[in-house]
Amino acid sequence: MISLFRLTMATMFARKMWVVVILASILTPIIFPLFTPYETNTALLEPARAQTAWSCTWIVAILWTLSQAARFGESNSNSGMGSYFRSQGVGSLRQIFALWSAVMLSLLPVVLISTGVCLIFAMPADPKEASMWVWTNLQFATLLLLAIGPLALLGVGVSSRCGALIGYVVPTGLCLYGLYGVTYLGMTIRLRDDNKILEWLYALSPQYHLADLTPRLIFKMGHLPWSEFSGFLLYFFAITIVASSLATLLFRTDPLGN
Repeated sequence: MISLFRLTMATMFARKMWVVVILASILTPIIFPLFTPYETNTALLEPARAQTAWSCTWIVAILWTLSQAARFGESNSNSGMGSYFRSQGVGSLRQIFALWSAVMLSLLPVVLISTGVCLIFAMPADPKEASMWVWTNLQFATLLLLAIGPLALLGVGVSSRCGALIGYVVPTGLCLYGLYGVTYLGMTIRLRDDNKILEWLYALSPQYHLADLTPRLIFKMGHLPWSEFSGFLLYFFAITIVASSLATLLFRTDPLGN
């Protein structure tokens, strides 16, 4: 019997969208910065390539990875595939993590490509800067995967119960809010002192902007101090626990109404 993981991977390969994603991940950071007036300051070309590479990775993760998670979550329950695998002894936990593993594995090459582009085409010439550049990109890759992973799992769980549209909108909304909305909320809090409701909302909000190290690459600020990086890891592990618990509770293998 073919496993659900292998079946999901085979389905993604058959759809061929991964070809577009891979090509975009390779060509975009190499070609797009050349359209900027970099001739006036060639030192800006390397940070521009790094920014484009990781921006492309975020876009792929949000538009493609999360949509794939929602699509497979809904298809697994509505097509009866989940019921079939459950009848073969594959429980709901194994099913949701099989779907999630396949979806996240499809994102891994994009992350590796972005890291490779930054290390090959944007590496600083100074040895000390180069060492910090390597560590910054590795930290970026780790934090991005830790941020997107729980969201993809949540997308699988929500879509199996509420449909692909809701399963995509919910994690995507959380991601965009954590990347950008929380920043504006923090600015609002600084302008309005002693607003406890906004302060509590900010404290409970997912801080996904912590996973975006693009400014550190653009301005060559170096990698995060290891004490700060370990704190980020613990924070995203905590989010992973919460999101995983909610996703597994919502996940269903049967069509609605059964």
